[in-house]
Amino acid sequence: MFPRLQEQGIEFKHVEREAFRAELKHVKGHGDYWLVYQQAPPHLVANIQFAEDETEFDRKLGWFIGQQKLHEYVRGDLTFISALAGYNHEEVPMRFPDNIKSIVYAMSNSARWWHEYGQEVITNTCSSKKLFLNIKVSKMQ
Repeated sequence: MFPRLQEQGIEFKHVEREAFRAELKHVKGHGDYWLVYQQAPPHLVANIQFAEDETEFDRKLGWFIGQQKLHEYVRGDLTFISALAGYNHEEVPMRFPDNIKSIVYAMSNSARWWHEYGQEVITNTCSSKKLFLNIKVSKMQ
């Protein structure tokens, strides 16, 4: 009922700018999506899910928890959730718990990276392409 009581999010830590790169993709019939690509093994790809308000954030977080989908967000930042879109299976260590840790750490870093650099990425992309919705840009400020 109150998903943020189950998961409080992660603390912010600095992540190097070069650790990830972001790309705005358009999926026909669904709209625009931000994907964050890790530049080191396991080359994780995260989908940034935006929330317009606290209620929508809680709804999305509850859905991720209920579906047991790997996700992460930075504590106190209710504007987005970083959700697992994929990773290179061959680059994940074969033994437990290293296989899980490498993916979870990469997901945490993707959320931290977007928290730190997301506004800059959106601003630079929007000013050059004029593709992204103004509502999402204004929420990040």
